[in-house]
Amino acid sequence: MDLSAIWIMAVSDLRQRIRDRSVLIFALVVPIAIMIVFNLLFSGLGSSESLKPITVRVAAEPDDRVAQGLIQALSAVDGLKVTATLVALSSADDLAADVESGSVTVGVVFPAGFDAAVRQGGSPKVELIEPGDGGLEPRVAGSIVSGYVERVATGSQAATAAGGLGIRGADVSKIAQAVATSPPTLTAEAGRPSNEQLSTGGYLVAGQAALFMFFTIGFGVITYIQEREQGTLPRLASMPIPPRSILLAKVLVSFILGVVSTAVLLGVGALLFSASFGRMVPVTVMIVAAVMAVTSLVLLVTRVARTTEQAQAATSVIGILMGVLGGSFFPISGGGLLARLSDLTPTAAFIRGLGLTNGGAGVADLGGPLAVFAVFAAVSLAVAALLGDDEVFT
Repeated sequence: MDLSAIWIMAVSDLRQRIRDRSVLIFALVVPIAIMIVFNLLFSGLGSSESLKPITVRVAAEPDDRVAQGLIQALSAVDGLKVTATLVALSSADDLAADVESGSVTVGVVFPAGFDAAVRQGGSPKVELIEPGDGGLEPRVAGSIVSGYVERVATGSQAATAAGGLGIRGADVSKIAQAVATSPPTLTAEAGRPSNEQLSTGGYLVAGQAALFMFFTIGFGVITYIQEREQGTLPRLASMPIPPRSILLAKVLVSFILGVVSTAVLLGVGALLFSASFGRMVPVTVMIVAAVMAVTSLVLLVTRVARTTEQAQAATSVIGILMGVLGGSFFPISGGGLLARLSDLTPTAAFIRGLGLTNGGAGVADLGGPLAVFAVFAAVSLAVAALLGDDEVFT
């Protein structure tokens, strides 16, 4: 095999592909334009929405310690500007009008005798008044109030259980108050997903890069069919080089175009979305492996298609199908057949692999995605070899 001849033919084809505007359009211009549109649509997706000041008015008896505890709990919430005031129970009828007018975010009404009833193990109801049109601030305030009331209800249940065990009345009240006011024994912290997910922007970039990888790589291999139609291929075959070298040159062109365009798309997308994909070495391994797998599939298409139009149509259909099935446009979740098929596509493996590298994974940790690429490439090449003619594959 003459490597120098393969390289010379590949360089010549690369020059032609660079001059071909359609390659630049489908490899860079169109996907970058789509990323820009996504960036404009989702530019504020990752930022937290700022909350307006929250006003909570609590109607209760002046000596209601549960209501006073709610005032303290609302005032102590970090990151929120909450103004909580205790008003006379007689003004409870005016709370609904104040909430609907917008002067009060939410209103809370503790019925008469609420504190004493809770301490004795009763289950009085608390009324939460929220505006009819909803809104983020009322939902946040309502969640805080509901959580506090649930803790008080737990204290009431503890008091009931203590009374059933024969504990004296004074001690029952202490138990109920201690349970209601004690901090939670179990807490949860936000952690990193076990499979190292990409950010929303990073997912969009990876998905579009994987989708257009099929179109870009197709330009290199499909030229083999074009030259066969134009009569150039027989003249190349008459040169003192193995016929297999001609196809290998086309494959090399596809590989170079795929690696360069995918790397550029990831870089541009990372700038647009402030996304990160991890360290350079494992990311590069992911790009090279994915391009090799997709190149093998496009090579299989050229063995089946008889004309350039057939090859281009088949490549487009397969690219879009792999993009939809692999999650280029939206994640495929669940445990059904569709989700299992999605995991076996190069598109899903590429996105999943970049999620791993984003979480700090090295090359040794990419066994799953790399195995998908290897199996996909091996099957595609084996079928292509079975379908190929003697001129190329023998």
